[in-house]
Amino acid sequence: MRVPAPRAPALFPLVTAAVLALPAAAPAADPVAWRTDYNAARKEAVEKGLPLAVVVGSDNCFYCRKLEGGPLRDGAVAAQLVTNFVCLKLDATKEPALAKALRVQMYPTVVLAGPDGKIHAFIEGYVEADRLADQLKRAVTAATTADWAARDFDQATKALAAGDYPRCVSLLKGIARDAGDKPVGAKAKQVLDDVERQAAGRLARAKELEHRGLTREAMDTLAEAVKAYAGTQAAADAATLMTGLAARPEAQDRLRTRAARDLLAAAREEFRATKFYDCLQTCEQLAAAYPEAGEAKEAAGLVADIKGNPERLAAACEQSNQRTAALYLTLAEAWAKKGQAAEAVACYEKVAKLCPDSRHADVALAAAAKLRANGAATPAGLQKP
Repeated sequence: MRVPAPRAPALFPLVTAAVLALPAAAPAADPVAWRTDYNAARKEAVEKGLPLAVVVGSDNCFYCRKLEGGPLRDGAVAAQLVTNFVCLKLDATKEPALAKALRVQMYPTVVLAGPDGKIHAFIEGYVEADRLADQLKRAVTAATTADWAARDFDQATKALAAGDYPRCVSLLKGIARDAGDKPVGAKAKQVLDDVERQAAGRLARAKELEHRGLTREAMDTLAEAVKAYAGTQAAADAATLMTGLAARPEAQDRLRTRAARDLLAAAREEFRATKFYDCLQTCEQLAAAYPEAGEAKEAAGLVADIKGNPERLAAACEQSNQRTAALYLTLAEAWAKKGQAAEAVACYEKVAKLCPDSRHADVALAAAAKLRANGAATPAGLQKP
């Protein structure tokens, strides 16, 4: 049976229908809590930040019953639906306007959409459980990736416009790594390449100065490259070259003085930007490397200002937790790749405790739920949602 309207991915429309009657009551053993109110399901998806799975069928559809009695009850499929989706069944014979608005062309059709209502996939006709499970996994990845990656890309663009290349590079690397081959991932890689070229130009300028015997100017240019383009390969190369130049005896004292001043300037900026954890780390580095410098005394004052103020110290603790959570996420993925699901789940749980109500926690809880659903099986190809 077909609905005449053409199909194309589009935003879910808001509708006035209050209740969507199912063609038959779901058996008591069904592990999935199927919703029956479209608008309520949309609202729930937005509130929970979960994608929607809408199964559209009809009373007289043989393959609709076959899908409901087989693949939709499969253990792997049901686990994904319960954990990662707000689930809804729609009887198109009772709600033809809504089925048409969703642009369904045949029954059964499973419509997968993000929390914002944007459709990510149409699964038309009867499909086996393994294919359905794979499509569900892809929809979860697409829905959640689009949300955080778009937000991070926007922040990276703002950092780039402000000349904050280290923050821009850090955000873009995360997007390029986790968004994969999605458009936002490709954009992130392109911008990264542009920033890398700028940093490489600064490095080339320093090498030219050094070749002309202008060591001091070369060192200044290298130091600027390391600081301004932290995170790029060119900045790493600049740091290596600067280390070599700094080994020259005549440059040692001057470089120590300049390094202490640079560290203090960085600590002041981090304090101003309320990056208190980074400020503490920079001040500790300054005190350890240049204890005799006057800058070390001023750095000690910044440390006292942070540790003597509960609000600043609390912010530093939260920033430290974010760093630790990121490391635990990496550790969990390493355990998961080795097939040690229990260790991976333990790491994910630590992340959720360290940073509740954060993107790190959302990623960790979703990944832990998937591992639990799969039992002790090796979570091959585990990806962040």
